[in-house]
Amino acid sequence: MIKNIIFDWSGTLIDDVIFTYSATMKVFEKIGIEEITLEKFKEEFILPYMNFYKKFKNNPDKKIIDEWFDKEMDLINKSKLFPEVKEVLEFLKQKEIKMIILSSYCQESLEREIKDNNLQNFFLNINGSVYDKTEAVIEIMQKNNFKKEETICIGDMTYDIDMGKKAKIKIVAISQGYQSKEKLFEKNPDFLIENLGELKSFILKI
Repeated sequence: MIKNIIFDWSGTLIDDVIFTYSATMKVFEKIGIEEITLEKFKEEFILPYMNFYKKFKNNPDKKIIDEWFDKEMDLINKSKLFPEVKEVLEFLKQKEIKMIILSSYCQESLEREIKDNNLQNFFLNINGSVYDKTEAVIEIMQKNNFKKEETICIGDMTYDIDMGKKAKIKIVAISQGYQSKEKLFEKNPDFLIENLGELKSFILKI
């Protein structure tokens, strides 16, 4: 039985792809990279995010990228939760499932968005500004005494699938975010869903 869930944030609980793309294009302009289309962005975007920038520029400056990206997101971000998020989180809370956020998203912005959406009471802890999720998820497991067989990770990118496999934790890939269902399927996640609402039907059977 699943007792613990580690959630990604962007593209999993919150719909922010278009805003991330817009902010990234501002960063591209700042550091001298030619703008790409949204479709190209979704095709090429990977984590850790500096590996994405390295596709377009040699030795990009992480400090400058972080500074400008966070600045632009603060200016333009009007992200909204996916429609079924609160209902699903309430369901999981009633089942006494422990929930944690693990995200590369800026910690300050992450905490603010969670508070703005009244989600702070759902999560045991909130881990933002995480560059290497693989190391972080192992630390979270150890810190909270989570058993691998009782824990799943939920994310919207192939990186999340790789992370789960390296940590030997089951991964639920969700195709409503940054990467397509076909791309996620190629990585062979343990489960593949189109939206978070599908989680309710099988979470207690895993």
